Amino acid sequence: MNVFENARFIKAQSSSSTFSLHDPLPFFRRELKVDKEQVKTAELFVQAPGFAVFYINGKQVTNDLFISPLSEYNKILWYNKYDVADLLCDGTNTIGVIAANGYFNENYETSWYFEKASWRDAPQFILSLKINGKDALVSDGEWRASRSASHIIFSHLRSGEYVDMRKLNNDWLYSGFDDRRWRRVFVRDNSEILGEFRLCECQPIREMEIIKPLSISKTNDGYLVDFGVNISGYMEITIKAHRGQEIIFKYCEEVDENKKPKHNTMDKFYGEELHEFQTNKLIASGNEDTFKPKFNYHGFRYVIIEGLDTQPSLESMRAYFTHNDVAKKSDFESGNDVINYIYKAGIRSTWSNMFWSLTDCPTREKFGWTNDAAASAEQALINFDILKLFKKWFEDIKYDQLASGEINAVVPATDGHNWSLDWGPVCDIFLFELPYRCYVYTGDSSMLTGAISQFENYINFLEKRVNENYEFKLGDWVGKGNSELVPKPFIRDFYFIKALQITIFAKKLAKEDYSLLEGKLLAFKSKFMGTYLDESGKCVIDSQTACAMMIMLGLYKNEKALKDQLVFVVERDGTLLKNSGMVGVQFLYDALTLCGRADLVFKMITENKPGFRTWYDAGATTLWELWEAFEYGSHNHHMFSNILAWFFKALLGICPKEDKPAFSEIELKPCFIKELGYAKGYQTTVHGKISAEWKYEKGGFTFVVNIPNGVMAKYDGKVLPTGISTFFIKE
Repeated sequence: MNVFENARFIKAQSSSSTFSLHDPLPFFRRELKVDKEQVKTAELFVQAPGFAVFYINGKQVTNDLFISPLSEYNKILWYNKYDVADLLCDGTNTIGVIAANGYFNENYETSWYFEKASWRDAPQFILSLKINGKDALVSDGEWRASRSASHIIFSHLRSGEYVDMRKLNNDWLYSGFDDRRWRRVFVRDNSEILGEFRLCECQPIREMEIIKPLSISKTNDGYLVDFGVNISGYMEITIKAHRGQEIIFKYCEEVDENKKPKHNTMDKFYGEELHEFQTNKLIASGNEDTFKPKFNYHGFRYVIIEGLDTQPSLESMRAYFTHNDVAKKSDFESGNDVINYIYKAGIRSTWSNMFWSLTDCPTREKFGWTNDAAASAEQALINFDILKLFKKWFEDIKYDQLASGEINAVVPATDGHNWSLDWGPVCDIFLFELPYRCYVYTGDSSMLTGAISQFENYINFLEKRVNENYEFKLGDWVGKGNSELVPKPFIRDFYFIKALQITIFAKKLAKEDYSLLEGKLLAFKSKFMGTYLDESGKCVIDSQTACAMMIMLGLYKNEKALKDQLVFVVERDGTLLKNSGMVGVQFLYDALTLCGRADLVFKMITENKPGFRTWYDAGATTLWELWEAFEYGSHNHHMFSNILAWFFKALLGICPKEDKPAFSEIELKPCFIKELGYAKGYQTTVHGKISAEWKYEKGGFTFVVNIPNGVMAKYDGKVLPTGISTFFIKE
């Protein structure tokens, strides 16, 4: 059923404006009469490609933010549904809407060319209010709109929001307002709408945590506010200043020695039109003003306030940590401060990058880079109730696939420029990795079996590139380039094997014939091992990345020789994390654990620099984009967060099985490390909470596990009873 059958997208301008720092967001309004006694149900269906806020009789319909969800708008249009019966009154009711730009109408130049998107248009929305199941009000040509009445005089998702509080007047949200000076709206023809409407069922974006500032200090430019942690979101402030006084809010992750914003070159990806990066502005009314943005968020720990005559109080400010309302479902703690930092920072970085996908950072791009997500999907499934969000994003990925089988590295992507193509299987493997991981951890096979045609389409594309020996942009990516230790063709061909394996697995679940693919897999595996293994069974690419990848995919003829090689290479190179890029570390920790050397992983992540220890010593509260990123890149990245999965799988020994998904059967294999002291945590599964903890004491390790009903668990070859079991393992 098309809930918008009788509705139309409406806007306040015939087309998008050219860039201007004064480009007010449009207000829309319409009134209708309601006999409240006759109202049994009232549902509001809305879709706003550049985001919108909806009001009924002056009250916001929802506390959800940034609706509607991001998508590639020519292919898919996610819409939202809200129960609004309690907001309606007897008699005249007023529906008010503020529509914004989002990625739908990014009209300034960037490195990502969204200003060239074919869908670019003025802020708009489509709406249907159904009372008792029938249209009571729809968006059509009878609505009226105004840009001149708007106090939001500039707003873009990736840059900032400016408000003129002298113009703030909410009378238009109520019945009786005289809108005769407002203009009739422009109505889009249905033939222009190419995207398919889909109801969004994933968790909305909300203000999830209020954070009070730690301190405020005077600078040469104004006042520096420190919120203590790096987050995604924005600040709210209540101030009183002279009428017309301009107050500037500059958001940043760090400040330099002069207490000025330090963006680490992240502000260099924008054209000359946009003069400020991560900046909001308020023009004071002369009365007490309260301001927080409606359609813009930042990545920040600090806010520098310019233009105030006197220092604001700490009580007048607060920060909102905003992200998809995805609950945390697991926890971990240990006896090592660096590991505890990594876990907490990994959680905060993952939450900071939940914006209708897993974004690369909340500062520079706010894009759903699939290579970053492929690296962190497993820990996200362990730590968060994220399946609904992943399912939404997976639909975007399937819609995004080109007829050739190729996939954009960023989803949603723009169709106005091909910059996000040709990055290769380091990104594209997420098409396979995401549904596979979701199945293993939740038992939900629908994503795997429902994407077989997309899998086969991509395999056909990649096979052609393999046969051409084509070189994609990404290999073992380390932030500012690809590792020279591993050739790109090795990475490409490895992922071709993995894509084949997951496709065959999906076909088995769907009870489809996989014989042709299996023959192709066996032949290519033989060729791959013949190319990259010598006669002794060692990898001819003498790097920790290559050895670890081959171990984890079972690509060896002599398992011991390859494992010995990995241990030798890691020790030879001083257990340095920087010798593996973002691809390598996805396999390195687990491979070393299979080699019986979890102690090397422990040393890598707690002692050696550059690495996690670098960030810990720098006082970071989130994970960074680069191991040594003091002057470049994001300091709120989830790309290296897959170590969090290792904490559960290796240190606690809680790991699901492919053939027994959703923890229906597990074999606990904790790695006891004396120097760690203790490790404890729990993981919430579909069967309930599995908890485990161990502690070194009295010449051995005390290991305690708690197994819920529905989980068949083994330890040391023995089946464990439901409930608590305790073991002592001598040193």
